Amino acid sequence: CWAVRHASHLKGDFVECGVNTGIASLTGARYIEFEKLKDKTWYLFDTFCGIPEEGLGAQERDKVDLMNRHYFDCFDLVQKNFEDYDNITLVKGVVPESLDSVSIGSVAYLSIDMNLAAPEIAAFRHFWPKLVTGAVVVLDDYGFAGFEEQKEAMDALANEKGVEIFSVPTGQGLLIKP
Repeated sequence: CWAVRHASHLKGDFVECGVNTGIASLTGARYIEFEKLKDKTWYLFDTFCGIPEEGLGAQERDKVDLMNRHYFDCFDLVQKNFEDYDNITLVKGVVPESLDSVSIGSVAYLSIDMNLAAPEIAAFRHFWPKLVTGAVVVLDDYGFAGFEEQKEAMDALANEKGVEIFSVPTGQGLLIKP
């Protein structure tokens, strides 16, 4: 909620990659009354039915098989959750392929939670040039056990971009674009 509030005062839209039922974004939207921010759109990217298994190695496939037991086709539920928000757009598809399906200019808030390094890195790279100064990036799985590959990949990318990721006690990572 802090990150959403901070970003609401910046120029730019909101993006979440990895939404599932949308509870996190719905909490943030309610917290800041996002429907009143007529100059902003919140884009929610997801398959809305779990993690795609195409192109995964054997070790990743085992991890995804386990995680996918907790997912279900939730697109109708997410539509219902956000029916009162004219400025929230659901984008159904696989990341990174779906990222160019909508035109997004500047971004003030980016949340990444896709449970795999490759799509998360692709989303980060895609949106980095669009992030405004002061934009907040929330990395959901950054410090969790079992997600070390994501942390290592994000640390390398952050180093490349000259930024540092703050490891939050919740297991998330935060960074603010300089």
